[in-house]
Amino acid sequence: MEAQALHQTRRMRVWIIGGVVLVAVIVAALAVWTLTRPPSTVVGSITAYTLDNGLRLIVYQDTTAPVVSVNVLYRVGSKDEPEGKRGMAHLMEHMAYKGSRNVGPEEHSKLIDQAGGQDNAFTGDDMTGYWARLPKEKLELAFFLFAEQMQNLVLTQEHLESEREVVKEEWRVRLENQPVSRAFDKFRDIAFAGTPYAKGPEGYMEDLDKITLEDLQSFYRTYYAPNNAVLVVAGDVRPNEALSLAKKHFGGIPKAPLPTPAPITLPPQTEMREETLEMAVQLPVIIGGYRVPGSGHPDQPILEVAGFILSRGQSSRLYKSLVREQQISVAAGGFPLVFKDLGTMLIYAFFTPDKDPTKVKEALLAEVERLVTEPIDEKELQKAKNQLTAQYIFSLDSISSVANALAQAEIIYGDYREFEKAKTKYDNITVADVQRVAQTYFKRENLTIVTLKPQGGTQ
Repeated sequence: MEAQALHQTRRMRVWIIGGVVLVAVIVAALAVWTLTRPPSTVVGSITAYTLDNGLRLIVYQDTTAPVVSVNVLYRVGSKDEPEGKRGMAHLMEHMAYKGSRNVGPEEHSKLIDQAGGQDNAFTGDDMTGYWARLPKEKLELAFFLFAEQMQNLVLTQEHLESEREVVKEEWRVRLENQPVSRAFDKFRDIAFAGTPYAKGPEGYMEDLDKITLEDLQSFYRTYYAPNNAVLVVAGDVRPNEALSLAKKHFGGIPKAPLPTPAPITLPPQTEMREETLEMAVQLPVIIGGYRVPGSGHPDQPILEVAGFILSRGQSSRLYKSLVREQQISVAAGGFPLVFKDLGTMLIYAFFTPDKDPTKVKEALLAEVERLVTEPIDEKELQKAKNQLTAQYIFSLDSISSVANALAQAEIIYGDYREFEKAKTKYDNITVADVQRVAQTYFKRENLTIVTLKPQGGTQ
């Protein structure tokens, strides 16, 4: 029982961090990016295969340390859930650890731990992922366990009831006592209204109660299939060894008839949308977002540069203007939040209750709109490009993060080679490019704003 509670808590923490929790993102966005060492480069070789059943296998060989990471990502996330059953993908992730035909409940993580490894999982809007990092001589154990999860899960009513309560508690942790998260949740409801992205992996509490065992079994049979998965093996492994193990453990799993994904689009927006929430908060906050395209759009790297210029560190435009010069905010920033099909350029400002929210909002928007009317400085552009490139390289500081990046490149962009291209995606961006995307997307009629105010305030 103690091991089970530890495993559930560990996976809950990763879901909370991996999901869109605005407070955590804001803390990261406010941090000054300090280059403490020269960026490293990816040193391994990459090989890819497709098995007869459609499973995509990507092998990243790096013999620096006798360790391997095995990551399995499925092309299914909260956006694929049926209406009225939101939260199913996250609940399914929990059920994946409740036992299979040849592995008992909670034994998956126990076996990884006994082998000297670590494992975890996450649920996102566009994908669900499972990973294990362990000594290279235990590589086959990971293949065996993940193949069990793909084909042989035993889903029971008893486990559904217990995991439903765990997921509901995670919902409470994320939303019930987190006013900023609730404000962001409201922003998302408005900004992405009419699409599955209007709600994240946490789902709705009332929907979680409606999910049946038959619903989960159907979801599992539909999406947990080899032709809907990417298997990445990274570390001290030979490509032919990984291919042999993949054929042995996954090759016999039949492919499934996958549903054709419906295109996700937003209807035209012709005016700014605004809503105000009142809750028990000490610091009011304005959360806004301009509509931008999904992750594969060529404007995305330029939007990242614009977000960096607006918000990265105390030298950023929003911090200098709203916090230091006008002194109407205690924190301000902006960054693109992008899913596979849709996205938003988030902006935010925290301020004290004595400040006028309208003035804070206008100051925030005026600084964003300055990108529209005034070309940025070439030096400012180069700084953003250099540090964004360094940030990407620093993010690949472990074989698990490299494996995850390769899998996400394959799922989101349709080609693992985008993983390597990401290191150079900012190189050719110009001053004119930044102004063009600002003029294209940073329009008030393209904007949604939610203001969170203290309860009983006078303003």
